[in-house]
Formats: sequence, C-alpha cells, structure tokens
Amino acid sequence: MARVLIIIGSRREGNSTLFGKKLKEALKKERISADTITPGNQKIYLCTGCMDCDENGICDFKDDMIENVEKVNSAEYLIFITPTRWNLLSGDLKIFMDRLNPLYASRKLEGKKLIAIAIGSKKKEEYSTDGAVTSLGSFADSSGMKLVYHKQFNECLKYNDILNQEENLTKTIEEIKKIIKAS
Repeated sequence: MARVLIIIGSRREGNSTLFGKKLKEALKKERISADTITPGNQKIYLCTGCMDCDENGICDFKDDMIENVEKVNSAEYLIFITPTRWNLLSGDLKIFMDRLNPLYASRKLEGKKLIAIAIGSKKKEEYSTDGAVTSLGSFADSSGMKLVYHKQFNECLKYNDILNQEENLTKTIEEIKKIIKAS
C-alpha cells in the first residue's frame, strides 16, 4: 500500500485544513493510511543556508524537522495543500520545503510523487493560485519528484468557503484516491 503524507501549509483551521481532513477521511475509507503535518504548528527553524546538509545529508538543527524528514523520506506520495498569499504558497510551506534540503542533497526525494493543491481567496482570473502551483511544480521538478496531480480552488476567502464547492471538492478527492490506488 502506498505511503501518503499530507502537508498542510496553513496553521489556521480554515480551507486548507478542511481539505486535508476530508482527504484523509476519504483515504482511510479506502484503507490508505496518511500522516498529516502542519509545519506552522511545529517548532521549525529557518534554514540559514549553511550548506552542511549538502555535505552530510543531515541538518544541524534539532527541531521538529527531524521527524518530518523521516516521514517525507518514507512517503511515496507527498500531498501539499497550501493557501495562497500574493499568488504564492504559504510561508510556512516554503520554510518546510527549504528544510527538506538534506533529502534533496542526498537525492532521496527522487521518484516520489507530488500532489499540489492551492486554495486561493480570489477569482481565478485574479491570479489567485497559479503561482503556488507553479512553485510546487518547480520544487518537484528540481528535486526529481513527479508532479502527478494539481488542483486549484478559488474564491475561498472565509475559513470554510471550500465547502461551498462540494462537487469540485468531491471530484478532486476521488481523482486523488484513484491516482494513489493505481500505484
């Protein structure tokens, strides 16, 4: 069975968290186990760019990323769910990605499958989510992962607006389940 890790880029109990919970429940019904990480609610130091991890594959910081790196390393699927800020992914998610450099440097991200979900507050034509999906796709490409699915939700300003898009939400979850079950 595929190992799945859901990384939620918002520390608020809002649309990203709601999507993550619904996805995890749906996967559980299919007997697909998924862990969840919310980096913004963890103790994670900023990367200083010391480059020690390029040499030895280990970060010098002793924080919650030690366990997170182990979870990422053992996962086959990484599902990034991010709210968008200024057409970009969340800062918490960017910090998390920066701290995955030990896995990047040791080429342990290669071959993993990435699913990108961007949730924006504005209309699609206002460039609410494009930049976040592009950033996650670039992250996957540069680290040797494969972006296997991406989806954008727009007009999710209030904390539970994603629930107003029930048909789209259900369809997206079904598509993700199908991709994971096919592996």
